[in-house]
Amino acid sequence: MKKSLAGLMLLSSLFLQAGEYDFDFDKIEVKSYEYSGYLRSEYKYLNLREGSDSDTFNEALLEFKYFKDIFTLNSSLAALLEDEELNAYQLYLSIKPSENHTLDIGKKTLRWGKGYFFNPVAFLEKPKDPLNPQDIKEGFVMADYRYNKSYEGDLKNMMVNLLYLPSTSEFNNSENLALKLYLLYLDTDIDLIYLYSAGEAEKIGFDFSKNLEPHFEIHGEFAKEIGGYHSYLLGAKYVTTSDITITSEYFYKSDIDKKMLMHKFSKKEPFEIVYSTVYFKDMYNIKEDSHLDTLGFTYAFKNNITIDTSYNHYTNGQSVDNFIWLKGYWYF
Repeated sequence: MKKSLAGLMLLSSLFLQAGEYDFDFDKIEVKSYEYSGYLRSEYKYLNLREGSDSDTFNEALLEFKYFKDIFTLNSSLAALLEDEELNAYQLYLSIKPSENHTLDIGKKTLRWGKGYFFNPVAFLEKPKDPLNPQDIKEGFVMADYRYNKSYEGDLKNMMVNLLYLPSTSEFNNSENLALKLYLLYLDTDIDLIYLYSAGEAEKIGFDFSKNLEPHFEIHGEFAKEIGGYHSYLLGAKYVTTSDITITSEYFYKSDIDKKMLMHKFSKKEPFEIVYSTVYFKDMYNIKEDSHLDTLGFTYAFKNNITIDTSYNHYTNGQSVDNFIWLKGYWYF
């Protein structure tokens, strides 16, 4: 009892003295900007059907944001060292007058679709490179208005995107209007998309993603040009009990009768080598009956340097037999 009483007296004393050490959160300085980026260098050694060749790629990327009241300036600047040129992948102003409303104006890269290797519904983006699907691509000039609202019940969230892309000589070939409706319904991510283009046929699209289990996700996309082609993608991502991540996708496009089957297997910290990942990818072109198989290894050093080395082999390739691909990144 004496110990309990002493403890209560000590706790009361601390509360009484707490005023001397109170934090004034209003005086904590919040940074008005943030930045990140990387330096990237790549080298390819290609074994051709007739001889060999090599290729290099060097890029510096800086992403910078500046915050002021309801405004945020977003930029993504890339320097391609071989071409000695500076590109603005993104440069746009984001205005958020309230929690539910946002307006982006400027050059922006969209991220539409649920697929890893291909995105049929990415109507307003430059085509994804399935060999480097996570590469940052140059965006387009646009105005993007978003309305976002959360709910309780089966429908958890809704977001409406209304986009206008003017016709410019450098980036956009014609004026475009797009509408995208996002729904989080029954724990399923759903997008419904409509695109009107002054110079091309209208397009409609649909995608979804759902976790059937914490370790098992399925996704898909469907795109249709009115009076023209259609394409779709079906995929799944599964994590085994031994922590192997398996991503599989099937992609089809009707106008060029393109059929692709892709698989990726990755394992973190194989043989208990920390900060490392080993992976294997197979890209099968069904129409041409050809494969591109990749065996790779990545290692992340403590000084924010990551290396990625891979051996890539073509089966029934036309000109390239195989190639070694070395990539190095320094993130800051």
